[in-house]
Amino acid sequence: MPLICGHDAPAYGLPLCGNEKTVTASPVCEECFDAAEGAPVGGEVETTDLPSGAGRVIDVAPTRGGLLLLDEEGRILLWETGARTCRELARGSVTVPDGSEPWCGREQTRRLYASRDGAFAAVVIDYGRHGEVYDLSSGAVTLTLENDGYHSDTVPFSLAFTEHDGRNVLLHRRQWSLIEAVDPAAGEVLAAMPVEEESADWSGYFQGALHLSPGGTRIASDAWCWHPAGRPVVWNLGPWLTEGEGAWRTGNGWAALPPCEYYWNRPMAWLDEDRIVIGGLGEDEEEIVPGARVFDVSRVETDQWGHRNPVEVATFGGPEGAFFSADGLLFSAGADGLDIWDPVVGARTGSVPGFVPTHHDALAGHLLALDPARGAIRRWPMSGSRR
Repeated sequence: MPLICGHDAPAYGLPLCGNEKTVTASPVCEECFDAAEGAPVGGEVETTDLPSGAGRVIDVAPTRGGLLLLDEEGRILLWETGARTCRELARGSVTVPDGSEPWCGREQTRRLYASRDGAFAAVVIDYGRHGEVYDLSSGAVTLTLENDGYHSDTVPFSLAFTEHDGRNVLLHRRQWSLIEAVDPAAGEVLAAMPVEEESADWSGYFQGALHLSPGGTRIASDAWCWHPAGRPVVWNLGPWLTEGEGAWRTGNGWAALPPCEYYWNRPMAWLDEDRIVIGGLGEDEEEIVPGARVFDVSRVETDQWGHRNPVEVATFGGPEGAFFSADGLLFSAGADGLDIWDPVVGARTGSVPGFVPTHHDALAGHLLALDPARGAIRRWPMSGSRR
């Protein structure tokens, strides 16, 4: 179909109105779509040097008490808001094994996680097997993590902190297909996925990166299954953490999103407690194009094979790079900067050119871009997206 803007280019985004006398929408190219829908938004990007005393920082994790920093020496440092210095809370021994060979370019790297209250932290090896959990009040290692190593080089280390009944809970992959919930202070197992025969709905998935919904009621795993195909799965946390294994047999909201051959470790973010958005349009890694698919996991349809599938409520092209979300908006961190999208209508509503965030500080309402080479961090207030 020819573009209403007259340019010889692929159609981009949702169709736009061509003139003032009609409500008919027509396709336009990316340049014209940007001019109509992607104007820069407010909110200044602030660049701050990392505090004195910090070595080369390789990852960060927001907490209520400030930003935790992980440096190359394995130190976990607390950088309190407004402070010029930081202080060491713990020192770990987690390192990337010498001579590790990446699978399909997935390099093993250390990642830092923290509970929201800043009481506990964890350092793990993405695409590896090992990790440690720390009590930050004492610096002590409370739990040594190790998965079974079965194809662990294909996925990030499955880990997330959440809260339940007023206590911190750590979710992690114990075996390739099993997630368990533990007390990070003592390692006590609070709930585990049951080991079941292959016919169980939840069996056969290689658990990947864990994505917690904003209110902590649901979890998504960017999993894959044979042959292989990426297939994210979601389930409810409340019934599982309350009832244990029995919740899996009585129904805990388990559902699987559509498969995509050879494609996982994809952009993913929760818009709210019911809607999740995943990146990439297409059914095979070789055919993937930038875009977003939005699913309502509270509305599930059962297909002819008995699989529970969330209802897809929106699909649109454009978003690429890491996904973040706040106030019902989707933020995509592409190579040229940050784009902001209305996921209901699929329209790009703004952009922050040149800012490519790496982390979301939901507690402060900021997106962060860690720049280890410059020893700096850049912040942008997500409130700037409201025009």
